[in-house]
Amino acid sequence: MSAKPSELTCDQWVYRGWQIGFDMPPIPSRDFDWSATSPNYDASYEGEEDGWIASGGIVHAATYEELLAEIDAWEAVAEEEEAENVNGQFGVGS
Repeated sequence: MSAKPSELTCDQWVYRGWQIGFDMPPIPSRDFDWSATSPNYDASYEGEEDGWIASGGIVHAATYEELLAEIDAWEAVAEEEEAENVNGQFGVGS
């Protein structure tokens, strides 16, 4: 069973540093009801040529549980990329 916003405690609105939000937009798909923004998210407008540039991550899901799984998946990829960058930087691996 999926958690409802009214059932969540204060600490459940943050997961692994990600800020969690709930909004049911007036669209047929429920895949975007839950969203989370990474702790290192930042965006800036770089002018007409480049437009908005963002760093960090935003994930969406239909349920609270699916959202937590999306965050875990995002973090796993980020950890792998960080390990590859460190290994390549110091000549380890390959």
